[in-house]
Amino acid sequence: MKQWYALMFAVIAEISSTTMLKFFGDNESVISYSIIFTLIGFSYYLLSKAVTKIPISTAYAVWEGSGLIAITIIGCLIFAEKLSASKLIGFSAILLGIILLKNGTINGEHHE
Repeated sequence: MKQWYALMFAVIAEISSTTMLKFFGDNESVISYSIIFTLIGFSYYLLSKAVTKIPISTAYAVWEGSGLIAITIIGCLIFAEKLSASKLIGFSAILLGIILLKNGTINGEHHE
């Protein structure tokens, strides 16, 4: 179960670093890059801990898909980015895929 927590925090670190890319914008300071690279590195570190018990295909799909959905929501709510109907359908399909992958994985093993 702790691998799922590691995966959850890996997603949070990825979301944070990606959001900061937009916040920092043209600010090319050493501090801003250091924060972004640290969060990205921490995200990959936690992902590496998650794949010790979670199949890598599931962990990566959840990590990337959850991050994509969260960044889309942040983009809409904070940065006033528009979400078309076709994008909404696509993101719904990704969310459904994540749910199916998570439900198809118990204690690090696939069941059928």
